[in-house]
Amino acid sequence: MDYLEERRFVRSFIRETKRERLLYELTTPKKRSSGVSRFCHQADDFIDASRIRMKGSDLDRQPEFQRFVLEHNEICYVLSADFWLDEHLPLQEAVEQAAMCSDAVLILGSTFAVVFTEAMKGGRDKYLLCEE
Repeated sequence: MDYLEERRFVRSFIRETKRERLLYELTTPKKRSSGVSRFCHQADDFIDASRIRMKGSDLDRQPEFQRFVLEHNEICYVLSADFWLDEHLPLQEAVEQAAMCSDAVLILGSTFAVVFTEAMKGGRDKYLLCEE
């Protein structure tokens, strides 16, 4: 695997101080699942705040996010710590699958990413990250 999507995700959306370690974990097969999970447990520490377009535990139900999904319903690369790995799905279907899964999920589009953290007591954080 060439891990092109993982590299673009890290370069575009992750704080510079966190990039090297996360990229190592996402591109090392034995560490990949735990890397996705660790990232999603500490998403606020990893994500470049300037890239957050929307955030909230109810993100997938917000009308603005639903419009974004309809307007950007491209094939996305989906990573999860469990349930389904390395899948390519249309954005709308990927968001629906991620909402049903309780594990950490990253949905990587061409200029955006959607992050679902692992479901925990008190809810689940969700982020829409955009390059611009």
